Amino acid sequence: MAKNLENLEKTSEGIRVGSGSYLVNKKHIIVGKPSKSCVIDIQEVGAEAAKGMTGRNIAIYGMAAVVDSEADPNIVNLAENATLINEGIIEIYLNEMVEAYKDQIKENKDDTSKLYNFIRCYAMGAGKNSLLINEGIIRLHIDQEDEEAPVYVLTMSGGEKSTVINNGTIELTGKGTFASQLRAMTVHANDPTIVNNGLIKIDVAESSTVRVLATTKLGGSISNFGEIDVTSSGKIMTIGRMADTHVLNAGKMNIDFKAAFVEQKVSFLYQSDPLACAIYEHCPPGLKITHIPPVVNTGEINILLEGSEASTDRAVAFGIYTEMIPGGEHTQVHKYENPGTIKLSTSGPYKLVTAELGCNYQCPKDLPYAIKIGKWHTTARDFASTKDLILCKSGNVDLSEAVFEIEGGSGNYKAEDLISQTDDGQTFSISGADTMKFE
Repeated sequence: MAKNLENLEKTSEGIRVGSGSYLVNKKHIIVGKPSKSCVIDIQEVGAEAAKGMTGRNIAIYGMAAVVDSEADPNIVNLAENATLINEGIIEIYLNEMVEAYKDQIKENKDDTSKLYNFIRCYAMGAGKNSLLINEGIIRLHIDQEDEEAPVYVLTMSGGEKSTVINNGTIELTGKGTFASQLRAMTVHANDPTIVNNGLIKIDVAESSTVRVLATTKLGGSISNFGEIDVTSSGKIMTIGRMADTHVLNAGKMNIDFKAAFVEQKVSFLYQSDPLACAIYEHCPPGLKITHIPPVVNTGEINILLEGSEASTDRAVAFGIYTEMIPGGEHTQVHKYENPGTIKLSTSGPYKLVTAELGCNYQCPKDLPYAIKIGKWHTTARDFASTKDLILCKSGNVDLSEAVFEIEGGSGNYKAEDLISQTDDGQTFSISGADTMKFE
């Protein structure tokens, strides 16, 4: 982190560059009033946007690399090959941005009377083959008063083959709304490198979804060596991958999930019960890949699931959660390793489901796939009763390479005690128990 962030020169203007440019911020950028110096009218297409996210959006920014659209001079695209470095402070307030543009947001994808799909926010944004580094402080105030306008906060976001690194502090704070989607470090494109070495703190009361380090495409890697603290509601998927992205948590993750059942606010989000997890894997069918790298936790994961009347009794939390997307065959093997620690606890009026690893718990169909367990560290308890170590609705669990390190345990555990199926479970099997080990 930059050594001295006090008494920085303040400005209310964002800064932007074009393709192939290098930009360093050493000021305290404070933006919150929409103007030409901090707002872009952006068209996001193809590999630069998540599924369902393509189209025209209006965005407030602190640092951005953009280029004029060839199709319309009034619209920009994210620019390629840019280097953006923040050594100062980027601070953004959303309320006035939302008030200025909420009436221009489409009510549905077929609405042609209005211009924009979302109100967006980029503290730092760039396109393909870019490098984004935060050495200072990024502070976003999710303070909008309007409850309905769809807001998508991307914070630090690059394009295909981009590298996004946080060595400083990222903070998202405020009341928020259940129409807010919050992202800290994201690449909605193939082959990202996302690394957190610093502190990321999200304390937003209301949100529809939270993803802290995430990609929605193929390849690349996501690593956490720092600390991630999340307090929010809705659906929390802290580190997220879709397919063959390498995922490692070697840092600390603290999640306080104030569970609430969120009515659908954005058209492409399917409705599901409240869910929080530290590492999330959503698996599309028909992937043209032969190998999926393991999800690995060598660090510390702590999750508190705070149930309430608003959560219903179906709120769930998992250290690692993997789920199949309906639509086709899936033949890849998914491996999970936890030499670190995963601790989950609950509160509230209901008995709620938690597990260190969950598979297809919310999947609406019977879509099992192969799961392989590597080294797994945990603490001793009556696993057959708690059913909170590895829990599947549908899945085929391979224990042939499993090594269980169970603190305070005798080592006399049956595979059927460690691996549980839900009461409404569907296709389920356990194999390789004869070669699993205990340390």
